[in-house]
Amino acid sequence: MTPTWQIRRHALFWLLTAYAAVIALHAEHLPRWILVAAVIAACWRIQCFRGAWPLPGRPLKLGLLAMCLTGLLLEYGNPIGLEPMVALLVSAYVMKLLEMVHRRDAYLVVLLAFFVAALAALFDQSISGAGYVLGCLLLVLAALIGLHQSDTTSGRLRPLRGAAALLFQAMPLMILMFLLMPRVGALWSVPIQTHKAKTGVTDTMSPGDFSQLGRSAELAFRVTFDGAIPPQRQLYWRGLVLSKFDGRVWSRTFRTSLDDGALLQWYGQQQKHWDQLIERRGDPLRYSVVIEPTQQLWLYALNTALPGGRGVALTRDFRLISAQPVTSKQQYQVISWLDYRIESANLSPDRRKIELQLPDGFNPRAAALAQRWRRLESNDRALVQRVLNLYNREFIYTLQPPLLGRDSVDEFLFDTQRGFCEHFAGSFVFLMRAAGIPARVVAGYQGGERHPDGYLSVRQYDAHAWAEVWLPDEGWVSIDPTAHVAPERIEGGIQTLLGDEEGFLADSPASLMRFRHIGWINRLRLDMEALNYHWALWVLGYDQKQQSFLRGLLGDTSPLRIALALLVTGGGLVLLIGLWKLIPDRPKPVDPLDRQFQALCRKLASGGFARLSGEGPRAFAERIGLEQPELAEQVMAISRAYEGMRYGDQAPQPELLAKAVKQLTVVRR
Repeated sequence: MTPTWQIRRHALFWLLTAYAAVIALHAEHLPRWILVAAVIAACWRIQCFRGAWPLPGRPLKLGLLAMCLTGLLLEYGNPIGLEPMVALLVSAYVMKLLEMVHRRDAYLVVLLAFFVAALAALFDQSISGAGYVLGCLLLVLAALIGLHQSDTTSGRLRPLRGAAALLFQAMPLMILMFLLMPRVGALWSVPIQTHKAKTGVTDTMSPGDFSQLGRSAELAFRVTFDGAIPPQRQLYWRGLVLSKFDGRVWSRTFRTSLDDGALLQWYGQQQKHWDQLIERRGDPLRYSVVIEPTQQLWLYALNTALPGGRGVALTRDFRLISAQPVTSKQQYQVISWLDYRIESANLSPDRRKIELQLPDGFNPRAAALAQRWRRLESNDRALVQRVLNLYNREFIYTLQPPLLGRDSVDEFLFDTQRGFCEHFAGSFVFLMRAAGIPARVVAGYQGGERHPDGYLSVRQYDAHAWAEVWLPDEGWVSIDPTAHVAPERIEGGIQTLLGDEEGFLADSPASLMRFRHIGWINRLRLDMEALNYHWALWVLGYDQKQQSFLRGLLGDTSPLRIALALLVTGGGLVLLIGLWKLIPDRPKPVDPLDRQFQALCRKLASGGFARLSGEGPRAFAERIGLEQPELAEQVMAISRAYEGMRYGDQAPQPELLAKAVKQLTVVRR
């Protein structure tokens, strides 16, 4: 029979508490079957402790392993990625808890818990997420301490108090290393799993896409301007340029999605020839953007933008992109000019062909209308205005537009006449192209909520699509058909216009944005957002501030000076902790069991049978039996009872020990 190691009750309690907290930390991005398996494993472990169920044998463990691997392959397909790897590690954590036999297995379960808890920082870097991870680490540390304590040692909460003390002692050193340690690149990288959909603007646009984003209050990015925030009507956050149309879906062309060095101008590089086609006028706007994870390369900025920091490039269609996909909160600096002219002199034949492309056989009524108006209006500006007048007279802006079929532009223009921004932008660009005017769709966000602390919060419901048309002597001009249908959307934001419409924030049922009309709830929401934003700026964005901080603190950022600062400050902290530990503790109350055993020792000492230094209870009783046989039976019984209650599984009953000690009669020799 294989020997087993029975974990004690209090240790199992903390081990399972930490296990539940760590699994819950990853619940959002784990397959549901892993969560069910985690619950079953915990219940099985409890039943094993009670002796009701046996530990799983080798065939069962191999079968569970095969089922786990099969489930991961079916769930993700490609096992390479962050989420599959985390799911595999969590599965190993679950199975190790189930098969735990020896003490070393328990240690491995604790180490896995530490690692799995720390991995949560890859998915969530908010202040609440960091606090939850810290709480999980506290519970795991309590489980580790509990493995070294018996059930009779000062109650169930003692491991948690010990863990809190250790964490408190480690906190100053952790903060010091965060502030002073030089930043280095990751020693490894894990590709981000993209099987799970991510809310946000995608690189395609079809009817209904942006109206779905109007159902979400999820944060997209925050912006801090060096000066005053521009008027709401000027806040068009350019993200993507969509020039290809297949009759229903707008997407990027090969030329605009190509990651070619000739089409990218990275920060610090010499100006490309195509960037000279922009005439930037007036004073620039300088601002900083903290973007939420999107798993994509593209960034958002006002027209016309230039990157203000490393790792960001300007593209040929005058967007910004990141060097790496945005897999976590990222901060970047931007310089924009809102007064500009782009390619006003001429449009190349290649670009003109791309921006006039239309598929054959789609939307014949809209094409005929555009051609008829083209014959009536020789001036491009006049034709643009005619189309905008059409939208202004007969169309309705709504978050719940009707579904459209194959000829979506025809159905929208002539039948439903109810739509969201993507309907207006897509149909407008179609009409322009059908009339011979180069045009394209621009996707991004419009507006944002102004926070009392002076920054701007842009959410998913601010997602927006508008158009750009090329006009002679003017170049590319931004035109927003939605502004002619619902100007309140552009001036005040979607929440002021459609906030009461059914479907608004439907995907964010718990969002405090739903209660923004209640004063104290709205103030609480704004304060929480400000706290998270400053956390992102000063903690998550500390890498960009570290050099200036160290230069101001140390005067120089040489490795020698940083090492000396670490040595002196860290050594001082360790010395303070050591001195604190040397302070005598207050006398601790004697355990009731120990008090009765000490009473026994005093009674025997009064008869001339003093306990020797380092002599254990059993050895002491055996010596008494040899020296005073008439006391052997009573002293050995008391000693065994004390050992069973103090170190064994017997329930502590100090009153029984007190009674036995009182009945013992010792004759002085």
